Amino acid sequence: MSNDTIDQLRDGLLALDMDAALKATNSVIKLQNKSEVKEAVDAVTQALQVVGKRFQEGEWFLAELVYAGEIAKEVMNLLSPLMQAELSQSRGTIVIGTVANDLHDLGKNIFINYARSAGFKVIDLGVNVPTEKFVNAVKEHKPLALGMSCLLTSTEGELGKVIQELKGQNMREKVKVIIGGAALSERVARDISADAFAPDAITGIDIIKGWSTSK
Repeated sequence: MSNDTIDQLRDGLLALDMDAALKATNSVIKLQNKSEVKEAVDAVTQALQVVGKRFQEGEWFLAELVYAGEIAKEVMNLLSPLMQAELSQSRGTIVIGTVANDLHDLGKNIFINYARSAGFKVIDLGVNVPTEKFVNAVKEHKPLALGMSCLLTSTEGELGKVIQELKGQNMREKVKVIIGGAALSERVARDISADAFAPDAITGIDIIKGWSTSK
């Protein structure tokens, strides 16, 4: 396969052209070659880094960020059956969910698309997740990071409940906790003893990548 196909995949994603990106991906799949699949995955990762930079510098807005994530998700869905070897070498596991009494999932789902494309295994607990379910998921999956999303100020207190329960069961030191959502800030993260606050999905992934490489 020429590098043109990989370039077309990367360029399609950066041009927000779903059809072009999927056409290039299908050309990769036809070869049934793991090294080519890895090149395609690397191209997606590189493209998303550019997307993240454009978003953080104000060149792109939320709509572009969301759609780029959707393209990456579709591409990765096609590539995943051929990349089992690469999946076994994932950067680590992230458990994520939206806290109890909060049904918003846009930010969480953007984060998930980017995290999976960056090589993380993601356990999505969904929305309206009670404290017990977060804690049980940490017990079961032993993740590198626990991510909690919260859009409403009225549900902000749920974040602290989860962290207190982790402490009560002597599990807090075993997992990094990152929080994100419109209702949150660095101050909230400090107040509830979370490890980090992510103002957006790209920053959140960068923070967790740092935790992954420091282990």
